[in-house]
Amino acid sequence: MKIRTIGVAAVLALALTSCGNDDQAAADAVAAGVMEGNDDTFQVTQEQADCLGEGMVDEIGTDQLIEYKIITKDLEQSDGIDSVKMSQSDAEAAAGVMQDCADIKKIFTDQLGDSVPEEAAACIDENLSDEVLNEFLVAVFMDDQEAGTQSLMGALQECLSA
Repeated sequence: MKIRTIGVAAVLALALTSCGNDDQAAADAVAAGVMEGNDDTFQVTQEQADCLGEGMVDEIGTDQLIEYKIITKDLEQSDGIDSVKMSQSDAEAAAGVMQDCADIKKIFTDQLGDSVPEEAAACIDENLSDEVLNEFLVAVFMDDQEAGTQSLMGALQECLSA
């Protein structure tokens, strides 16, 4: 009986270790995809990408990330996540992870550069709240680019006309 218990415990430990390795591979794949997606409009550091990968695995789960095609079944980065369509709750979780891992407001405002007049920059800083950015990110993760853009532009309309 004792040997059977030890055997069961060993199998469970091996299974748990395997799951942990899968989750780490999934997090690494998400991070690699984020880094590959770095471009002129969205720049993150490796540390931020790693945080995003780990947060997405923790909050959404490896299996669901595979289902959304954010990573492959082989736990590799996918070809792209341009049209990912998450459930409302997963989109909210992903948006929260993004805001926890990276200063999304800074990423957006850095793209404006120095060409924006000081008054408009102050207006943008005031109106580009965490709530507005969260609405935008949730809409993007739900593949509703139009709603995301409307939410963002609605908040910034006053600044653009100044």
